Amino acid sequence: MKKIKQTIRTMMLGIYDLFLATGAIWIGVKMVKSSSGIFVEYPDRWASRLPFDSWVMPGILAIVIFGLGNIIAAVFSFKKRHNSSWYASTIMGAIFLISLIFQVIIIEKSYIVTNPFLAMSVIQLCLSGYVFLGYRKGPQL
Repeated sequence: MKKIKQTIRTMMLGIYDLFLATGAIWIGVKMVKSSSGIFVEYPDRWASRLPFDSWVMPGILAIVIFGLGNIIAAVFSFKKRHNSSWYASTIMGAIFLISLIFQVIIIEKSYIVTNPFLAMSVIQLCLSGYVFLGYRKGPQL
């Protein structure tokens, strides 16, 4: 019974990692292709504070770091021996959280999706902790 419960925990984490990866890739592609719409240019207030002159590089970083990183974390969760799957998800959640904190510090403002993104990173860290605690409770039967 413990093994089934732990497998369910790990699968939940893997599915959540895939959810985050899908969102990161979708937003990253929109940023890279931003010749019109919301990602055309930075607000004037941000322009002098950011090391980018377009949304292309942040889009590529979103795809590579958060998209592919979360896919890798999900793969670890879906492997047959997934007793350390929480490592990759914890790393991705921490990177996500830290990047959001730095974004608020650098820009000196949070934008409309900052709080939901913060919540998503905290959920990822909590799910990773939940999986970790399942392994700490004792040997799986």
